[in-house]
Amino acid sequence: MLIKQISLSNFRQYKEKQVVEFSCDNEKNVTVILGDNTSGKTTLIQAFNWCLYGLTSFKTRELINSESLQEMGIYSTNEVSVEVELLHEERLYVIRRTQTVTKNEINRAPTFARPILKVEYKEANGEMHEVSSVEAQNTVDKILPEALSAYFFFDGEHIADINNKGNVVSAVRGLMGLETISEAVDHFDPKRANSVISKLHKELDIGQDQKDAQLKANLSTAKEKLQSHEQRKKQVENEIEYFEDRKKELEAKILANAATKARQEEKARIERDLSYLQSNQETVERQIVRDFTRDSYKFFARSLYSKVYKVITEAKQDGEGIPKMHSDSIEFILKRGKCICGADLTLNQGAVNNIRYEQSLLPPQHIGTEIREFKRDCQRAETEVEDYAEVIKNDHIRIRENANQISDKRSQLNYLSRLLQGNIDVGKFERDNVENEKQLKEKRALLINISSSIGEVKNQIQSLESTINGLQVATEKNKKINSYIAYATKIYEWFKQSYDKSEKEVKEDLYTSINDLFSQMYHGQRTVEIDDNYHITLKVDNGKGVFVNDTSPGLDTVKNFAFIAGIVDLARKKAQTKGNELEGIQYSSEPYPIVMDAPFSNADDKHIANISKVLPQVAEQVILVVMNKDWEYAQSNMNNKVGMLYQIEKHSEIKSSIRRNG
Repeated sequence: MLIKQISLSNFRQYKEKQVVEFSCDNEKNVTVILGDNTSGKTTLIQAFNWCLYGLTSFKTRELINSESLQEMGIYSTNEVSVEVELLHEERLYVIRRTQTVTKNEINRAPTFARPILKVEYKEANGEMHEVSSVEAQNTVDKILPEALSAYFFFDGEHIADINNKGNVVSAVRGLMGLETISEAVDHFDPKRANSVISKLHKELDIGQDQKDAQLKANLSTAKEKLQSHEQRKKQVENEIEYFEDRKKELEAKILANAATKARQEEKARIERDLSYLQSNQETVERQIVRDFTRDSYKFFARSLYSKVYKVITEAKQDGEGIPKMHSDSIEFILKRGKCICGADLTLNQGAVNNIRYEQSLLPPQHIGTEIREFKRDCQRAETEVEDYAEVIKNDHIRIRENANQISDKRSQLNYLSRLLQGNIDVGKFERDNVENEKQLKEKRALLINISSSIGEVKNQIQSLESTINGLQVATEKNKKINSYIAYATKIYEWFKQSYDKSEKEVKEDLYTSINDLFSQMYHGQRTVEIDDNYHITLKVDNGKGVFVNDTSPGLDTVKNFAFIAGIVDLARKKAQTKGNELEGIQYSSEPYPIVMDAPFSNADDKHIANISKVLPQVAEQVILVVMNKDWEYAQSNMNNKVGMLYQIEKHSEIKSSIRRNG
């Protein structure tokens, strides 16, 4: 199959009709379309999917160009269309999908009609014939089935692993031309309820009444149930295999990133320590403010206290007087005539005289008492000032120590942040692994239940068949049908053996092709392994045994390229092989083009160079939609294979055009 051209009209960024012709030259089989981000590269790839299958991955359902929609008058209509011309089995096909858009009243959303698919083909005489609308989509699917399209309309920017793209087994069978014989095997498979052999069994006349009819019905139901259980079992087995592979992958990543995990944990611990130190620093600063506000005046008045204390001491004015005594108290005692000791003052004039003398020593008549109290205050203030200074000193020491620790922690944090910059989140791997383990456990339990159910149904079928065989009458009809059954069984066994042999050969050829291409694309010691379900993993030999190694986005890109290129290369070689016969059976295989969006986004310079050399060799036609910067690395290795070169020009956020270069 070769794609001749694509035409877009009013499709997303492409307002005016844009026509891109693709190189179909055997020697220059590469078409390159250059464009920057948001210019419309992905839109061009999505146009293929919409035209062929009516599917897109846009977040909005509106496909019509925004500028065209704005220019439409009320109740007017316009069209969005994409047309693809391609060659399939030496016949030209024109595939066109159109959607009519109607502009409604102001502030009302436009109406989008159901897209219409039209398929035409050119006869040998040059006349064009239209395929009926009922058969249009079926015709497209026969040319390139939707299930296989993911392998040829390849988004290198958003696909992480080719193993996750749909039914890989079915895709490989289709690409290798094995789908027809696989269908033939299913057509005769006695375990399938509607197979030829099962239908022949239903035609056997056991010559009985309602019991016989019920036995046949029960047998048919049991076979359908067995088929359903076995299909579900296979599905669950594939799911278990996926979760087991995922488990190995995650465990390998966790093991490979053990150092990163330790650093991430250390970083988290330092962040906690830093938060505590910063909080403690704020507490100490607030304490200093409180201490300073409360006692700083004593500190600054310290020299004054000392000077005053010296003057008072030298004046010797504090030797007399009763501390805390008041003149009013003495007057009260004298008036009462009785001392606080109980002595009668009216009979003791000498005592009265002594009391009067003490009264004369009290303020305001005498200052000595106040001086003595002030001296005690000075002594107390001196002691408090010394304590205050020590407190402030200690607070400042704490601040400096905290500040040093904070600085150290920040330095450690910055260092770890630099080490961890660009590293993956190991914690996410661990969380994913826990969830994967949960899923794996559930699937294993489910598999046990399904296997048990299959055993029960098989026993039921065996019992029913035994009963029916015992009831069958050896009529001529039954003899004929039994001979048909025997003949059909032989055909089934022949088909099955031939298919198994061919599929084994395909797997071996595919393994050789993928590894050969991978070795050309990747500059390392890894190899590719393929399991029975065509899932691929990368392995490396460390000298002590083979183990699954950790991967990177760039390595995944190379792996994906090798897988797709290997399939395309093998399909091309089989198409070129004369006869394409399998044990005397003709089967079809056709080379396919590869259409890639941002294929080199995750690859380094060397990988880009290697991939650029390989792709034109393995594919009949290569269409690359690539950023200008990535093309610079690929150009030197691919330029001699380029037959068509285009540039996407971005005029605005809603309008782009495609211009051919050269």
